[in-house]
Amino acid sequence: MSRSGNLNPSRWGTAACTALAAAWCCTAGAQEPLTPRQQDIEKAGTVLKYAIPASALLATWVLEPRSEAGHEDGKPHWLLMGGSPRHDLFLALGRTVVVTKALKYTVDETRPNGEPHSFPSGHTSMAFTGAEFIRKQYGWGWGTPAYLAAGFVGWSRVETDHHYWRDVVAGAAIGILANHDFWQRQTAAGRLSFGAGFIPAAGQPVAGIQFRLVTR
Repeated sequence: MSRSGNLNPSRWGTAACTALAAAWCCTAGAQEPLTPRQQDIEKAGTVLKYAIPASALLATWVLEPRSEAGHEDGKPHWLLMGGSPRHDLFLALGRTVVVTKALKYTVDETRPNGEPHSFPSGHTSMAFTGAEFIRKQYGWGWGTPAYLAAGFVGWSRVETDHHYWRDVVAGAAIGILANHDFWQRQTAAGRLSFGAGFIPAAGQPVAGIQFRLVTR
């Protein structure tokens, strides 16, 4: 009968091999440290991720919107564009966050550096949301530098191994499209829009689809 304190060489050999294999896998999958240049690029991209939407917000106080980017008379549905510039900016940013987060956790793609949630790029989607808002409201004179800065953000995410180019392209598309309503159509009679809402029926509000025609 063997004592519990005796060592079993075969078990120790198996355990040692398992530990070595695990260490090798961790080393192979570990992210290489960023170079000082990559660290600077990463910091600049992160700063611009917030600076571009912040500049868009500041612009709503200091710049006049283009006449063709004017807003509807009256109060539109809060989930539709056409309110005040700040309403539209926050709406676009909200759409961007919701869509980006939903895709990140649905797709759950591994990043180039081994971390999760690669698709799409959240930095890029936020930057392009602000850039497209500036372009839409204030024209290409202000929009061009905003787009260049947003492009740098996208490039920085690839350069620092946080994303693939497809993540950046998808993020840019989300940010741009978040500034627009595709459930609005300009007709000969005016602007026709539709969206979720409550419709009075027999004296009681019932959830349904509201159609709204704004004439000029």
